[in-house]
Amino acid sequence: MPPTIKARPTPWKTVLLLCGKCGRKMEGGYGAKGKETLRSALRAELKARGHRRGVRIIETRCLGVCPKQAVMALNASRPGEILVVPKRMPVAAVLATLLPPDPAQPLAPPAAGEASAAAPEDAGD
Repeated sequence: MPPTIKARPTPWKTVLLLCGKCGRKMEGGYGAKGKETLRSALRAELKARGHRRGVRIIETRCLGVCPKQAVMALNASRPGEILVVPKRMPVAAVLATLLPPDPAQPLAPPAAGEASAAAPEDAGD
């Protein structure tokens, strides 16, 4: 009997692809002090917003565009659009472009005093 392909669930809602070659050539350039890679700056911002596990960031090989002083980024759910993220671009602006607002998945944590739909689930953690 031939082997079967099995599916396995993941915690990810979104997968972001970043050009690893662009990232290595930049040697930082993002974050508050401009010393972080785009990947580490995005991860820190996602963690601060409470979306650490919901978004997977994968560094790929060269995406073939090779801009100067920028990193290529792509939201895997929108493969028809590749973004050129210039050095020193604020990470919040990068996330706003890569992850457009989705009512089912808010990007920012709720404001103080605002009720969250996810709060009852998280109460048991």
